[in-house]
Amino acid sequence: MKITILLMLSFFSICVTAAAEDLYLLRLDAVGYDKSAEESPQEKVMQSIEVVARLNELFHSKVKTGPETQLLSGKFYAEEGELKVRLHYQRLLDVGNVVPVSIDRDGTVITEPVLDRSEIQTTVAVKLNTETWVGRFEIDSDSTQGSTRTSSKSKVNYQLFLSHYKPPAE
Repeated sequence: MKITILLMLSFFSICVTAAAEDLYLLRLDAVGYDKSAEESPQEKVMQSIEVVARLNELFHSKVKTGPETQLLSGKFYAEEGELKVRLHYQRLLDVGNVVPVSIDRDGTVITEPVLDRSEIQTTVAVKLNTETWVGRFEIDSDSTQGSTRTSSKSKVNYQLFLSHYKPPAE
């Protein structure tokens, strides 16, 4: 009986270890600055989203923080000796305005929020423990208030980082 229990525990620990080794962590960081008037603004991590993925399987992650929603989905796979990620990333920001979309039977106007949307859809080769650049947005803007004109810049670089996932100890 003791041998049977010992064998079962050994088998269970081997299965858990093997399953954990198949797991990878994909993290997408948005690094940059927003509406800066400085000549060389300091970049920082502005948003980040993570997902645990398995080789040759689909993945999906959604993070909602206040008016912002981030979605990351795709597939992590190996092809011709390379690790690749096909990803679809969306960042939706509720800007606080609404637009009418229809009128119901009672005459009530149905509205939807106006969303600022950033989106990346790409396939990239990745290496373990190495950042991979997947996209960039840059915006130069000028605004005038009275006789004062101001210029600002925004820049976001999207970087994907792949590492082995280590589940937290219980």
